[in-house]
Amino acid sequence: MSDTPIRVLIVDDELPLRQELRSLPWASFGAEFVGEAENGEEALELCERLQPDLVITDITMPIMNGMELFRAIKQKWPFMQVVLLTCHSDFHYAQEALRLGALDYFTKLALEEGDLQASIDKTRVSQRREQDLQRYGQEQLRRELEQGTAEPARRVRKEVQLARRIIEQKLGEPLTLTSVSEEVGLSSYYLSRLFKEETGEAFNDYITRLRMEKAVHLLQTTPLKVYEVAEQVGIPSYRYFSQLFRNWTGVAPTEFKKG
Repeated sequence: MSDTPIRVLIVDDELPLRQELRSLPWASFGAEFVGEAENGEEALELCERLQPDLVITDITMPIMNGMELFRAIKQKWPFMQVVLLTCHSDFHYAQEALRLGALDYFTKLALEEGDLQASIDKTRVSQRREQDLQRYGQEQLRRELEQGTAEPARRVRKEVQLARRIIEQKLGEPLTLTSVSEEVGLSSYYLSRLFKEETGEAFNDYITRLRMEKAVHLLQTTPLKVYEVAEQVGIPSYRYFSQLFRNWTGVAPTEFKKG
């Protein structure tokens, strides 16, 4: 059975580049072009609807730039891969993104089809690795249950306790399942499963809840402006923070602050 095509979303505010990328022979790369967006905010909506495997995005864009988009994707869809397109002056952003879990970065002027093929191949390898870890985790859990060694009422494992402390201490910084799992010494899949099993709450839902609870507290008790509160809770995109806050509380942060 042949591999399922890697689903690719393109994000760039420059129409000529989107047209150029759209016209590439994606099928020959083992991929499928599923959509395009001209800014990060639009891209997030498409990610929700299309669930691409790989997002290729420019860094410099209006409304929500590529770095903000990257952080939002990794917070909500940790297994979704992101490649950044840069100009020379963007290199320090791209290098920071690689440290935080971006798949790769390329300069626009030097971008070649071979680069895209390599990113698609990396995405497929990542998918297979996660699938292997998932199968391994399921098999280990099955063995524990068969052998009677699983303890449903046991205390929360130390790795999950550590993950919660890291999240609480670094709530104002970019947080991803990948970065936290590396700190606690588990695979991202295994930590995700353990976290949900032992806390009853999904990893990303836990982070969002803590961020929104802190935002509510700051808006109620401090003179901080909304964008300052957004930065304090680790969501530097004002628009994304406002959307998340409205979804969580039912009102916009500006309305909430006014009382």
